[in-house]
Amino acid sequence: MKLKLAFFFLLATSAFASKWIINSFDDSEAGEPDNYIAAESGSSLRAVQPAQVVAQPGRLYVRQKFEDLFGDEDVYQIFQGRATPAAATLGRISIDGIPYATLVRMKMFYSRNASGDDDMETVYFDGKDVLVEGEAPIFINLNGRMEEFRPSVSREYKISITSTPPGATVSSGGAERGKTPVTFSAPSEKTVTVIVALEDHHTAVIPVTPDDRKTVQETVNLVKKEPLDNPVPAFRTELQNASAKKDVAALRTLKTNIQRTLNGYNAESKRAVDAIMAKFPANPARTGSESAEEFRARQTTWTNTRTRENNALVEQAKTIFDELRALSTEIDNTISSVEFNLRYEYIPNSALMFSTFGPQNFTVSANFENSRVAFGYTNGRIGYGNLSRNIISENQDDIHAVLKIWDTPNENGKYASFYDLAFFHNETPLRTLAKGTFASKDATTASRNTERDLNTRIARLPQKAAWDKQDEDAALDVLRAGDLSAPKPPVVATREEAYYDEDEDDDEFYYGVDEHDDYDYSRYGAAKSASDIFGSSDEYLFWTGMAFLATAIGTGVVGYLKHTKYAEAVDAIEHAQSERRRFETDIAIQCDNVQACIDNVKAYAESPPEAAGESRGLWNIDQNIETNERVRDNFNMSRIMWWSGAAVSLGISIVLFTW
Repeated sequence: MKLKLAFFFLLATSAFASKWIINSFDDSEAGEPDNYIAAESGSSLRAVQPAQVVAQPGRLYVRQKFEDLFGDEDVYQIFQGRATPAAATLGRISIDGIPYATLVRMKMFYSRNASGDDDMETVYFDGKDVLVEGEAPIFINLNGRMEEFRPSVSREYKISITSTPPGATVSSGGAERGKTPVTFSAPSEKTVTVIVALEDHHTAVIPVTPDDRKTVQETVNLVKKEPLDNPVPAFRTELQNASAKKDVAALRTLKTNIQRTLNGYNAESKRAVDAIMAKFPANPARTGSESAEEFRARQTTWTNTRTRENNALVEQAKTIFDELRALSTEIDNTISSVEFNLRYEYIPNSALMFSTFGPQNFTVSANFENSRVAFGYTNGRIGYGNLSRNIISENQDDIHAVLKIWDTPNENGKYASFYDLAFFHNETPLRTLAKGTFASKDATTASRNTERDLNTRIARLPQKAAWDKQDEDAALDVLRAGDLSAPKPPVVATREEAYYDEDEDDDEFYYGVDEHDDYDYSRYGAAKSASDIFGSSDEYLFWTGMAFLATAIGTGVVGYLKHTKYAEAVDAIEHAQSERRRFETDIAIQCDNVQACIDNVKAYAESPPEAAGESRGLWNIDQNIETNERVRDNFNMSRIMWWSGAAVSLGISIVLFTW
């Protein structure tokens, strides 16, 4: 026990001392700080009375028992100070129903059987509860009976995580704890799962068991994650170099290499992902302090973490695959841009000759030559667009053409030119119903034979499609811009004003074109599609009509053959029925027209034979009739179907020839 001299004070208060309660407190001297309470200012604690012990943030009070040197009477003092961090580890006792000033005066014991002089030397107060060291039960005499109180101790569990390399994000209990090195608190002594994640490294999942006596230290060595091989940057560099040099051969080789990579990429990327994930840190074995439930939870966290990393790699592989495909398409467009050079040439009315005006089209021939191109076009059938036949025939001088020229290299490395032609009445497009591709310049026999392939490649280029509405607009833009090198004869001067008339309402104009097409040229879509294939709508209609005519003849011949078989079956049925009537007449003669006899004989003759080879006349005849009726019905259906097909085909051919 601590000792303290207090002579006069003891003599003055000894008469009021009690066995279970402290009657008076000395506040004449200052106290000394300890592990749980520190001085608020200076180096000593300030003495106070019980009524001054009130709850204040960070404030702590200690009640100290001192023994007199002479052993007459113990001395008690209450000191006020500041709570140290260690005060959080004191056991806490909450007692309701007693005024706090009274509680501060009550003696407290470690034993139920303790005498009034064996009370505790040191007790702490915070203005709300009683605070004591340790977790041992405390006894207080209430109404003559020792009551037991058990302190509740607040423990602190600290976990410190470091990693190599540092800077990893640490998570536990669904919350992010910071970046390594980091120290955080755990809620209890139960084993917790800690996740350590760092970019470009495999995530580590580890178990940590807290200890209230010390900070648990864990160091995690993170495994660097190998990246997926991405060939796209290297391929793109090759594309840029080949494109800058306009090297078509190098572009095609690059296209082949990319396609080869794409063909095997799925299997190759799967092997790469599996190889990377093979280095994912294994889930540590169950620790001795870890429950089965805690281990299962950690196993689930580990599995989910590994699955997320695997899925991220798979998604990265898919992105690379998509980039390769996009690069392959970009190479196609680059090759097309290198191979094809599109330009327009204006053909004036003076180079055109018109003939054969029909109900819906007319024929025109073009012969044109200037410094850049020499071109001949003969007997092309041109649709009227939204103009009437009379307007075309009366205003032929207003018709001109625009030549569309594709310059493309042939197999010898030289350039060949392929031409398309579009006709206009001023700025009104005249639909080209018959179109052809014409080659000249350095085209060779082999390059001419590849025109079909060339046209296929041209058609799939969005900026170089065959003549359509968009290209007609582009041609008009060229005309308006004056980007035409051909000389223009005087008769064109009047027409040129229309080309540069910026006040024209284009929307209203093209609306009229479309409306006229809907009413007067409903077959334009089909004719345009056909002319792309065969070069002439009339030729298409003619040969289509011939095909249906041939179909009508063929189906008619087959129908006639089916009819012949049908007629033979009808004849056979009639002959068998005649034989049956004759047979019945003979039966009546043999039976002298006795009906009972006739019925018995007919029943016998109509019944099936009982033995092989036995002949019963009427039964045999009936079998013959049934067989020939089935044949007749089959051939009757066949002849109707074939003749119907012949009639439909003939009707279609007549319509096409008439059209």
